[in-house]
Amino acid sequence: MISSYVVPMQKQGILLPQSSVAEIIPYEPLQRVEGTPDWFLGLLGWRGLQVPVASFEMLTVERASFSLVSVSSAGLVILRGLNDQNELPYHATVAQTAPRLVEISEEMLFETGDTPEKTELVRVRFQDQILSIPDLDYVEVSIRNVLID
Repeated sequence: MISSYVVPMQKQGILLPQSSVAEIIPYEPLQRVEGTPDWFLGLLGWRGLQVPVASFEMLTVERASFSLVSVSSAGLVILRGLNDQNELPYHATVAQTAPRLVEISEEMLFETGDTPEKTELVRVRFQDQILSIPDLDYVEVSIRNVLID
């Protein structure tokens, strides 16, 4: 069994291993960065660091828009960087509501057969939901490319 978070997004949730999540905090205003793509929502001041925040949906679907159903129920999921810890130790994404911690085994996930988007490794059915398993390498490379420019 793997402890994982089901993270509610605007349309479809994502599934993240608990080990990749550093912390989940209530949503707070972000510092916008001029000249960045729409999916780059800004920087979050967290524990003395400036953490870049990306909209998974907007990075996935070019014409997607970002909105919060309710700021009071939204959260920021702070993820540990996978690759270059010095360059990008953390990054974050927005959850529409509080992520739910679940115990998952491989037998509980069923591939949908849908062609994954560039930000996804695969789409799976878990219980009554279709979830994306994100390609965190792709997300990190995208964030690093924005920060370097």
